[in-house]
Amino acid sequence: MPLGGDSAWSPSLRAELAARTAIVPRRRRTPPRRPGPRDQRARRGARRRAPSAPAPSTLAPSSPGFFARLRLLGQLDHTYLVCEGDGELVLIDQHVAHERVILHGLRTRGDHGPAATQRLLFPAPLTLAAAHRALVARVGDTLRRAGFELGADGGSLVAVPAGLRADPEAVLTALLGELDAAGGDAPLLDRALATVACHTAIRAGDTLGPDEARALLRSMDEVDFDEPGLHGRPVLLRLDVAELGRRFGR
Repeated sequence: MPLGGDSAWSPSLRAELAARTAIVPRRRRTPPRRPGPRDQRARRGARRRAPSAPAPSTLAPSSPGFFARLRLLGQLDHTYLVCEGDGELVLIDQHVAHERVILHGLRTRGDHGPAATQRLLFPAPLTLAAAHRALVARVGDTLRRAGFELGADGGSLVAVPAGLRADPEAVLTALLGELDAAGGDAPLLDRALATVACHTAIRAGDTLGPDEARALLRSMDEVDFDEPGLHGRPVLLRLDVAELGRRFGR
């Protein structure tokens, strides 16, 4: 290595030494940018565009004997029947199902005569509003065909629909309110029968034994579920086994 002043160093050697001894400034770390409104909108748009899982079907099948062929697995929350079908899981709302079965029977019987009734041991006094008393005079035949028989003065109940589980006066009062709201052009008898079916059917929270649940399933095969019910709620949910596997990442 040369021993003299700076002039003894060749230009290339001085450049090499300068490069080795130069202090390289530390690169400043840039803090991450907070997402702004545009980023949030883009993220929400991406979520909306992402394909969603198909909803379970609520359509009742038209194949004969579908419900009787279901394998009963149990009862969920004392409200739903859990069943296994041909490659699918089937959940049935026990109240809606029984309501539709009863309504089907009442409609069929209504084509030939009034609904079955249970006569009271003693007439039950009614406390109806004046508007409802006037309505009773107009729709008395509809009430009779639905299973309600009133005394001659309209101030007492003599007979009620057979199997009614709720308080008869409360059901009659609710029914009169529905008939009043429906107007003269609505099918009053069918609305009355649907109300009776709702208050006669088993409820959510009722425990069903295996034999009772299977009997309900068999009776559902007699019902045309394309006909409207009282509340318009679905009677079942059907989830394909392949869709279950997809949701579990199989």
